Amino acid sequence: MLRSSTITKKSNNHQKTNPSINLVTKAILASLLVSPLSFSAFAENKDSEIEIITVTAQKRSQSILDVPVTVSAVNNDLIEESKSIGLSGIDKFIPGFKFNDKNATQPSVAIRGVSSPNISAGGDPSSATFYDDVYMPRAAQNVIFSDLSRVEVLKGPQGTLFGRNAAMGVVNIVPNAPSAEFESFLQGTWGTDNLQRYEGMVNFPINDTFFVRANWITNKQDGFIENVADTVWDGDYKKWDLGAKDHNAARIAFLWDISEHTNLQFSYDWDDLDQAPPMAVGVSPFAYNMGKTPFASKAENDVFKGGESRDMYGITAKLNHEFNDEWSLKYIVSYRDWDTNNREDEDGTGDITRYFDTNNQEDSDIFYTELQVNYSTDKVSLVTGFSYSKESVNQTTDLNLTADTAERLTTGALNQRIQGIMAQQLAAQLGGNSDAHAAAAFGEGATFDGVVQQLYSSSGFPLDHIWNPQEWAGALTALGFAEDIMAAIGMPGQPLTAEIVQFSGDITYDAVAQALGIAEVFGPSHSGQFWTETVNNKGSFTNWGVFADVDFSITENWNVIAGLRYSRDKKSFSWNIPETTFTAARPGVNNLIFQQVDLKTEDEWGKVTGRLVTSYNFADNHMVFASYSTGYKSGGFDSLTPSLTSFKPEDTTNYEIGYKGLINDVFVANVSAYYLELDNFQRTVDSKAPGFTQAIPTVINDDREIKGLEFEFKWMASEDLSFGLVSEYRETQISSPEFYNGEGTLVAASTRDVDPATNYTVSMDWMPDFGAGHTRLHLDYVFVENTNADEPGLEDYKKAIPSFFEDTKDLNARLSWAIEDESLEVGIWGKNILDNRQMLNVGGLTADILGTPFGRINRGVEFGFDVKFTF
Repeated sequence: MLRSSTITKKSNNHQKTNPSINLVTKAILASLLVSPLSFSAFAENKDSEIEIITVTAQKRSQSILDVPVTVSAVNNDLIEESKSIGLSGIDKFIPGFKFNDKNATQPSVAIRGVSSPNISAGGDPSSATFYDDVYMPRAAQNVIFSDLSRVEVLKGPQGTLFGRNAAMGVVNIVPNAPSAEFESFLQGTWGTDNLQRYEGMVNFPINDTFFVRANWITNKQDGFIENVADTVWDGDYKKWDLGAKDHNAARIAFLWDISEHTNLQFSYDWDDLDQAPPMAVGVSPFAYNMGKTPFASKAENDVFKGGESRDMYGITAKLNHEFNDEWSLKYIVSYRDWDTNNREDEDGTGDITRYFDTNNQEDSDIFYTELQVNYSTDKVSLVTGFSYSKESVNQTTDLNLTADTAERLTTGALNQRIQGIMAQQLAAQLGGNSDAHAAAAFGEGATFDGVVQQLYSSSGFPLDHIWNPQEWAGALTALGFAEDIMAAIGMPGQPLTAEIVQFSGDITYDAVAQALGIAEVFGPSHSGQFWTETVNNKGSFTNWGVFADVDFSITENWNVIAGLRYSRDKKSFSWNIPETTFTAARPGVNNLIFQQVDLKTEDEWGKVTGRLVTSYNFADNHMVFASYSTGYKSGGFDSLTPSLTSFKPEDTTNYEIGYKGLINDVFVANVSAYYLELDNFQRTVDSKAPGFTQAIPTVINDDREIKGLEFEFKWMASEDLSFGLVSEYRETQISSPEFYNGEGTLVAASTRDVDPATNYTVSMDWMPDFGAGHTRLHLDYVFVENTNADEPGLEDYKKAIPSFFEDTKDLNARLSWAIEDESLEVGIWGKNILDNRQMLNVGGLTADILGTPFGRINRGVEFGFDVKFTF
């Protein structure tokens, strides 16, 4: 018999049409909804029983098969067998769920294709994450797994019971609580790239009423791409190889049974992350090996003092009290504080004239409290209460360039200025700037713009970089500065050459800067100095809500749930953008990226959300349900774009039907179909608005209609063999407003359809009885169809990378053996055994302005072993 199992699996966030597969999928799902007992033929062994997980998805302890909403759960058994260390390791087991942790301190949760990856401290995710009943803000979501009971994912709006920012769903992470029994374990895991993971836990009673549970984990792994950047400014500071990890955490919890009806739990969580910055594998001609080998074992990331870190702690107290058999309460109060730093390479090269990095630092905290009152009888289950949170945010975002890069940007602006000057001079000579004036002077067919371009090119423009002596000498001659410069240095009548430019140092640059009134033109003596522009944000966010949710049994088999919540959010936010630090070296220069500003504003929003659910149990362990629910996420502010106007709040409306069933105690089916409307989705795009030299992550609002099917099956084929299947089908229509893209082009408002993509996870667990100890083999295979080719306006540099269009094909396995009393267990494991290599994403802030796109690749095949002692 299985020791434990989960009834969930898989995730996907990509979409593409495959008609034959989609028709088959729809047929299977239709047959399930009409006649779920059709799967009873798979129940080959009536003596085996499959274990069902108990969840708290509705603030009540229930079997997952009794919850009339779409909820998936992964228990600790599957977490261990899959060697998962965080949410990104288990998302494959949950349909419609994806967790992206490429930035550990800026992760994103995607539910049914909707995520909110945004470094803005003024915004919030569209899906809420809770840990031990407490809301976790953006930078705190990425929790390392240690001594967990389970992870629950609720899909669709969950505003009634969970409130804040649960517009698309909720991730509920449940750690183990202290208990009266003594238990403990020590575990070590070793693997590819010097992986070293050590974990321990001890649970013991102090006396009959007071219990303690403590656990710790450390997870380290070397990078898998050697960073060969040759930098002069790092000194003794550590230069990380790409992909290196170093994450440590610990927790201690105390449970006091004050009386038979009252208990108090107090816990302290500590988290320390200090690892390599998010990788930037250059794919431009200026990157390592000209960007032609993204899967090479070497790359160049020359970021100064690069790294990603988070220091975080949390304190939580939970009081539970039963007044009688019907009434009870739970009161939660928590405080969490975190400091993060994320300085990462934004160009993927070692080219000092294209150096660009960003540094995002946050020093924030949140106070959270919730009172929950429960009333339960045979006919009614009521949950009501209130919640309140106050978050203080302090974020500093630095954009760091070298003076060499700043002058490359200045060169671009100067090229445009020079072309404009030439156009003015030509117009003065011709007596006008029309095509007719050009044709009269240069012959039939000549155009004014064409003549300007010809003159511009023949004079040696555009310049690549003004610090190139040859180019700069030619430009000064073409602009008529050469004679004055040569006279000023005592060489009248002589031509200005590259050698003279180089010998004279900054003199020629200072002369042009003074003549044109452009302080941003300066000489190469500043090479290697840093130009930093900073955005300082401060925010104060308060949220409170009152809610009531009642589950009423109309008959023994028919239940109706109705719930309402009123939520209120208030946010005050400020921007302070000082002048660039480079003014100390070059007085008078202006910011190249951010305009100086000192601005403060505030806004508030309120919303009533609710749900109406009905469920019917037409046979033992067989339930169908239908629901209508609404969700809400407050508006906010874009931390990099100062504005007195906030962006709009998100609203979701969801209609859903589903079936859950346990067939002959060996086959579990969980199927749902939904239609969701999402208004004012807060999407982040790289945008270069008029007057800006650099694309900046900017929030825009679009609307979405999403239709989908999700299903997960678990079949215990025999006493020692079980199979799982998870998949989904999703269609999305996106209506976007007009906006400026990263190239500065105005993209018109549009409506487009995103086709569904084939994706599934198949798993197997086999526990044969060899007569000596306990043996177990776990396998899972993940397939996700790649839909990157369907991106509108796909850039040419992306089209040139074949690995950017590879499907995901991951095979993972673990084989373990434990002695009879399970006090010793050893295992060997492999991840991505097929060595499926992919370029996971391509782009970057500098892709357009500096021609330096970069991407992130997966680690490839991994192998290792583990040993666990249980006491």
